[in-house]
Amino acid sequence: MSLTMAPGTHHLMPACFGPPKLPDVTRFDAMVTLAVRFVTDRARLQALLPAFFEVPEDPIVVVGHTHNVGVDWLAGRTYQLVRVDTRVTYRGKEETVTGPFGMVIWESEAKPVIVGRELWGNQKVVAEVPPHVLGETQGSFEIFEYGNRLLRAELSNLKPVSAGTLEKMQGMWEDPESVPLGWKYIPNLEGGADADYVTQTPLSGTFASAMRGEGEISFDRPTWEQAPGSAQIVAALKTLPILEYRPAFVTHQTDTTLPRNRARIVR
Repeated sequence: MSLTMAPGTHHLMPACFGPPKLPDVTRFDAMVTLAVRFVTDRARLQALLPAFFEVPEDPIVVVGHTHNVGVDWLAGRTYQLVRVDTRVTYRGKEETVTGPFGMVIWESEAKPVIVGRELWGNQKVVAEVPPHVLGETQGSFEIFEYGNRLLRAELSNLKPVSAGTLEKMQGMWEDPESVPLGWKYIPNLEGGADADYVTQTPLSGTFASAMRGEGEISFDRPTWEQAPGSAQIVAALKTLPILEYRPAFVTHQTDTTLPRNRARIVR
């Protein structure tokens, strides 16, 4: 009997061996994020996005490093990522949604990159993402490709937020407009696309603690020879002027879940 693919199942390449062992709901023991935020030029940001994404009047770019601890579908392993987000609105044929769109997501492990790209259209790239450095009042993070630095972020004057602010952050996290958006674009071998649509992938968790402070970000200038996978990306991000920094944050989340069974195509 030949291999058959049951309706509703997810097969990843190599597809000959059946669907991967991915739980419907992935659980993380903890997620610690350091995030730097800045206002940029709306026209320049829009130029880096597809036309179907609308940038708000107050265009904010968020560069965040997340330390994912105890990931169940990786048998309890830990990995790091750095993502560059901006808020966009998408007006589909049937619905309009607003949320953060990850323009690029560098990750330290290949497996979550492959799954995130193939299933949800997350804009992921493999890179060297060391754990962030975090002290009582300051923190930093960097990413590299073949040992060549792509960016560096620094946070300073960090102070714990009040209980009321933490509660407000939890409410914002649970807002429907906080659900991350993806763009699943898979090229066709002969030109054009095999897949080209917007996705939503919910994420939930509890803010155990948070700090607020000041942040700065600097993008490096690696050549193509130094970083063949990321040089073009960093060069484009470097064209975004930093007009004003907004408060930086450090957040510690627990009970974090990624319900794969609720990920969907935005119509």
